[in-house]
Amino acid sequence: MNRTIRIRIILILIILVNTLIPIFASAEYNESIDSHNSYLEEFRNDSHFIGYKGNLPDTIDQEWKNAIRDCWLNLTGPSYYKFDKSIKSVGSNSELLIVYLGSAYKGEVNDSRIDQMYQKIETYCEENVGVGNVPVVFMWAEDEEDLIMVYDSDAFENAKNSSSFVASRGNVPTFSDENERLQWTDDVFEAGSIKELSPYFTSQKGPLLISYSFQRYGGYVKVGVNKDTPERVNDSSINEIYQIVYNHYEEVGITDIPVVFVWEEVPQIDEMAIGEPPIEYHSEDTNVSDNEESSQTTPGFTSVMLVMCILILARFRK
Repeated sequence: MNRTIRIRIILILIILVNTLIPIFASAEYNESIDSHNSYLEEFRNDSHFIGYKGNLPDTIDQEWKNAIRDCWLNLTGPSYYKFDKSIKSVGSNSELLIVYLGSAYKGEVNDSRIDQMYQKIETYCEENVGVGNVPVVFMWAEDEEDLIMVYDSDAFENAKNSSSFVASRGNVPTFSDENERLQWTDDVFEAGSIKELSPYFTSQKGPLLISYSFQRYGGYVKVGVNKDTPERVNDSSINEIYQIVYNHYEEVGITDIPVVFVWEEVPQIDEMAIGEPPIEYHSEDTNVSDNEESSQTTPGFTSVMLVMCILILARFRK
């Protein structure tokens, strides 16, 4: 075979490789988008769904879950009015953030306002945790009239009768009126982010804690400790955790914060939300950044085609 024919064959093979690579990569990329779309269907099918902003990574690993958790913990610290007065609470399913808006604002919230809220949240997470383009689902909160919740002044004492009760510390204050109770409740809720507790959580490979939440209608903080490691739960460890909580709240003017420690099992999925029921959505992101490349190289595909070219050339030389 002469040199001219061999050159033509090489050029044909190069064109073939450059044509097939984007086709295979595009198919894989579209499959990823389809998976993301099906992920959000659970949210979209909910009558409370408003919209979605940001992006999830292709792979959701423990590092990502830790970053989202840290982002959520930072967001629960400041007043939600810092971002928008319509925000009622912020939750997370450990893969993305879920922002609940008060239903009273349905006539006021539009796409532009959602965009403004997202920009503030995204900037806050990026500055405090280093997570940019954080994925956020916006949902309407349950109407207050649909939630029959009445403050129980005896809840703290009654919690001690539970079979899961471990210990309690602090005391529920005596309130002069309902306004004073509501103010105290809001203060406790807004100061709920305690970074010093992070190393103690089993989700962070810590030795002790499963959950931490404020029981708004019970008037106390509930701390779940690992039921699988009872040997680590004693007066010393309980006092150590309570001292961290106590010091944190004392800095914002709340003294003798009431805390109930209870046994809990390690959950399979890290579900985090203060002020909202447990979130049980298990899905993936649908959106892809406009700046993201629309095609990606399929791992190993280029190498296979190169080997094929070499083998074909070797055969023609014989």
